[in-house]
Amino acid sequence: MKRRLLHPELAAVCATLRHGEMVFVADAGSGTHAKSLVPLADDVQIIDVGVVTGVPSVADLLPVLCATGDFEAAIVTEDMARANPEGRALVDDLLGADAVHELRYLPDFYELRDRVKVFVQTGDYAVHGSVVLVAGYPSPAIPLEWLTSPIWLQNLAAADATVGG
Repeated sequence: MKRRLLHPELAAVCATLRHGEMVFVADAGSGTHAKSLVPLADDVQIIDVGVVTGVPSVADLLPVLCATGDFEAAIVTEDMARANPEGRALVDDLLGADAVHELRYLPDFYELRDRVKVFVQTGDYAVHGSVVLVAGYPSPAIPLEWLTSPIWLQNLAAADATVGG
């Protein structure tokens, strides 16, 4: 039976994702308030689906998003495999281990929060449980350097200029 995403905001996000746009599926400890330890940029949409401690978990939400959206990759912290092996195994199973990229937790992974289309806060308190999903379609994968650099296009142009001239 095909699962249907009932949450209207999440369904709209999945329906409108374009290649390279990212969804940050966060644990409950990832503050979204302007005065949190690492505040989000003002232009990042926040969808809080947390109901009570642990519900829903990132593990509850990821399979639903992957079944309804078109994701080509995921980004996790380099500590996830050690600190949250069940979570890492789930991400590997859903997207394929070759499509899962690792970043240093601070500051690299946290800096992605300001580059995502939407930040989905769950009720999960798993250590290193947050996952960034990267939208895609059947095409070559987007290089991790492009996903993590706000100036990747300028860097690419500069490299081309050096090679060509």
